[in-house]
Amino acid sequence: MREAEAYNFYLNAAEQTELKSSAQLLREFAAQEQCHKEKIEAVLDEGMCDIFSCTEEEFEKLNLKNYLAEVPLRSDSSPQDILVVPIKREENAYAFYEALAGTTTSAGHKSVFETFAKEELEHKQRLEHMYNDVFQPNI
Repeated sequence: MREAEAYNFYLNAAEQTELKSSAQLLREFAAQEQCHKEKIEAVLDEGMCDIFSCTEEEFEKLNLKNYLAEVPLRSDSSPQDILVVPIKREENAYAFYEALAGTTTSAGHKSVFETFAKEELEHKQRLEHMYNDVFQPNI
């Protein structure tokens, strides 16, 4: 599940960063991804495949896999990369959940996807603010 992978990603990134503020923020994101995982598991238990209003062909045309493309962190990633990579991941996650929200007729499930999208956008914005504060303080 993507959220479990994101949880591990953020914990690893928190361990790699030299910036304490970045490490704390990344740990917070890991905890939020754990909550996302639990919510998605609950939706799956309700029969998630039944909630989408589009056909399989229409669903495939959404190219959701494009939103899942990853930029990896490496052991030699710079402090900048440790913020830039999650910014890209959050941007992709936002687009992914927005696309999913548009495929369901269930108000409850649409709300879940929209909430996830909003949280991912908030993550991205927090990371961008941190990046600007640390690496572009005079802008």
